[in-house]
Amino acid sequence: MKTAFRLSIISVVLFSLLSFKYGGGDWVTYSEKKKAKFEVLFPEKPKADKKGDNWFISATLDEPLTNFYISVDFGSSAYTEQTFRDRITSNVNVIETTFSTKITDMKEIQFNGGLCMEYRYEMFGLKSLVRAFYKDNKLFELTCNPILGEVPEAEKDKFFNSFHYLP
Repeated sequence: MKTAFRLSIISVVLFSLLSFKYGGGDWVTYSEKKKAKFEVLFPEKPKADKKGDNWFISATLDEPLTNFYISVDFGSSAYTEQTFRDRITSNVNVIETTFSTKITDMKEIQFNGGLCMEYRYEMFGLKSLVRAFYKDNKLFELTCNPILGEVPEAEKDKFFNSFHYLP
């Protein structure tokens, strides 16, 4: 499980770094109506890697240069609040150990009507803000990754606040 998560984190980092492009435009709505059942705004049409049980959907904002992505894990866990907390704690431990970084500002919040773990970390010089939550045995992680500087508040809020589940 930890090896799979390490590979997943490495994939996310590589996917994020490779997904940057220059250009721009208006934020667009991304809808996933079949399997993951959610909708969210991205700063451009996102790139999606929807293979197997771990999906990564990513797009980049040019100014300030920031990557936004969602990972969805369709694992077989039947989450409760405690098993969700345990899973996120395990994931955080893997991040800290594998990438010699520290998770900061971890807190529990309510997000889309359920428990959400929000935390920050820095890896390869990139600062990240993550919101992890679950619904119907799907683990979602929304991440805001500025390339330089701090997480842009207005854009972060636009991304996070636009996420909602679809029926």
